[in-house]
Amino acid sequence: MGAGGTGMAPLALFLRGAGHDVTACDDAFTQPVREMLLSGGVKLAELPDPGKGFDEIVHSSAIKSNHPVMISARQSEIPIFRRGQALAQSVTDKKLVAVVGSHGKTTTTAMLVHLLGYADVAFGYVVGGFFDEAGVPSARWAADQWVIAEVDESDGTIECFEPEITVVLNCDLDHVDRYEDLEDMKAAYGRLFARTKGQVFVPYGHELQNLANEEASCEVSTFGPGGCFDAEVKETDRGLHVIRNTENGKVEESVRALGDFNGWNAVAALVVCEKIAGQAPLDRLGSFPGLKRRQVVLCDSAERMIMEDYAHHPVELTAILRHFRNVSPQRHLRVVFQPHRFSRQTSLRESFAEALSVADDLYLLPTYGAGETPSDSGRSDTLIGLLPDSLSQTRVYQGFYELSDALEKNSDDQDCVLFLGAGDIEKYASAFVHFEATGRDRWLACGRYLRQRLSPETAFRFNEPLASKTTLRVGGKARLYCEPSSLDDLRELIMAARLFELPIFALGRGSNLIVPTEGYEGIVICMRSSSWRSIETMSDNRLIVGSGARLKEICLMACSQGLSGFEFLEGIPGTLGGALRMNAGAMGGDIFDLVESVTIMNKEGVRREMNRKEFHTAYRECPELKDAFVINATMRAPATSTDSLILDQLRGFAKTRQHTQPYQASAGCIFRNPMGESAGRLIDEEGLKGIRVGEAEVSRKHGNFIINRGGATAEDVLSLISLVRRKVEASRGIVLEPEVTLMGKSWEETFKKNL
Repeated sequence: MGAGGTGMAPLALFLRGAGHDVTACDDAFTQPVREMLLSGGVKLAELPDPGKGFDEIVHSSAIKSNHPVMISARQSEIPIFRRGQALAQSVTDKKLVAVVGSHGKTTTTAMLVHLLGYADVAFGYVVGGFFDEAGVPSARWAADQWVIAEVDESDGTIECFEPEITVVLNCDLDHVDRYEDLEDMKAAYGRLFARTKGQVFVPYGHELQNLANEEASCEVSTFGPGGCFDAEVKETDRGLHVIRNTENGKVEESVRALGDFNGWNAVAALVVCEKIAGQAPLDRLGSFPGLKRRQVVLCDSAERMIMEDYAHHPVELTAILRHFRNVSPQRHLRVVFQPHRFSRQTSLRESFAEALSVADDLYLLPTYGAGETPSDSGRSDTLIGLLPDSLSQTRVYQGFYELSDALEKNSDDQDCVLFLGAGDIEKYASAFVHFEATGRDRWLACGRYLRQRLSPETAFRFNEPLASKTTLRVGGKARLYCEPSSLDDLRELIMAARLFELPIFALGRGSNLIVPTEGYEGIVICMRSSSWRSIETMSDNRLIVGSGARLKEICLMACSQGLSGFEFLEGIPGTLGGALRMNAGAMGGDIFDLVESVTIMNKEGVRREMNRKEFHTAYRECPELKDAFVINATMRAPATSTDSLILDQLRGFAKTRQHTQPYQASAGCIFRNPMGESAGRLIDEEGLKGIRVGEAEVSRKHGNFIINRGGATAEDVLSLISLVRRKVEASRGIVLEPEVTLMGKSWEETFKKNL
């Protein structure tokens, strides 16, 4: 559970490598993580049933105890473990190298894995991040003894480990929701030292050295200037140099990282590599590929450098900002910062303000809660009053474009734009780079942004004609048209639309819809992929139906299972998602009469299941689905019957439609039925059947249908709708309201235009 994260995805790979059958689920898999897990033999599932063959549930700290899967697991008495507990359990028979510290664990672990790859040592590893190199997995299981892993103190599972070797990097107060103060946190480190079997490595001269000497029962060694492993770090504007003493004299190696703190991370990796392999390979640090979200340089030119980094603690911010001040003093330092967790922001607010005061310009994003309950004291704007006068213009930016406008380069000065934080700030950084590179063209920028995030199976086209995708066969193009192949792709599209502030429209089969001639200046999402069209039969007369399944397909499946009550769907030319959004109906039945629950994704990209009672449906509308995407629905048959009786009902409905509804291209009923009246009868009584505008015609068979005679335009159809509406109002005093949707436009404006 929560397997899309940087801690859980590698663990899933490691457990799979150990021979376990692993199923991973998450509300927000990214495409690279999805591919990495699948290539490693991990199964993916949206919401698995713990009662069906699972032995254990492993979850991240983001998964709360009231999650449906967690509740089900407890009811089924299935053991539940946190990430750290599961990792500790899986390495009990191994020689574990535990990398610990408030900062730098992931980078140091990755550097050690990289170095050991050049040594004659077999080992497995679990890195809490993703290598910035294609094809390099974040974890690998090996039958041999050594396992390299970072051990996290944030949730208290550090207490579960008994390492062979512990290397500690630093200790600063963090995770204030768990530790009362710094001494409480140090005590956890001390207990880990006491459980370490072979050797503890600590920075020379650090207060942790005394703690290790007091608590550890094994050998304690130091690294750094004057330590057992003597080394020093030199910082340049393009990277680092580590100088260490070897049997052959001093050796200097380059490190592809910024900030002297990363130099000491490299030294820690070297000392442990030497301990395990006998010696550390020479001149291999320079080929370390780095990690995603760690000092990722997105743009570097003579005029501007743009970088994104995971720094989210005052100590980390101080280190990275000090680096740029020291090595690039001529550059104007512009910092975009997103606080991570309300509790951290509340407790360390003064330290954050002090660290960020180094910037020339500071731009704040709202606090990223990471599952925490929002608090006023943890909001971003609480920093502003603590900043120096030089940063008096600092404010919180709520949207991408207002932030981009503020960051627009308006001088010839060299500058650095640093996006810092551990939430979703990397999306802002990526979007900004594409926005700048395309001359601030939001559509080109959005396209480039999405190409990096969507799976290859997702259809993704600009200026896509829509007329052929509707039942009326009129209208222009979609500025961007997408057919997501998975839930993750759908979420990426929704979040991109939100980030770039672009309108978004859900397209089903295109019935009950008119596309204007000018098309749609937004993102059109159509659930046409086969992954959205599944129809699964369940017990108790239920079907689980994907949003892209056609109503006729649902009807036929129900018929094949002897389920009665679905017959009225047979002649409605739509898909489940569209039918639910407008509460489609016919022959006296409405779609929601069959609904037990609906799984949706809202405009924030959050997936949730809603039961029938949560929907406030009315005639041809469902407000709760206006801005949401249907994923699937559980539908229950009111009754069962024999195949022959159901088929008789189907034939009866089909015959009625053939006699009362036109066969030509149409959008279905155009107007809502007024209270106590029939829109079709009113139009018929006014003698409007058969009138035409261009190639659009009021059907001679049913007055509430407008048909396309073969060459109609959207203007023809809209003009005819307006004409019919005016004539009925003038004669009968009844204002007909449209039932059909007009994509991207207001009916009020259309009627005014056609007066």
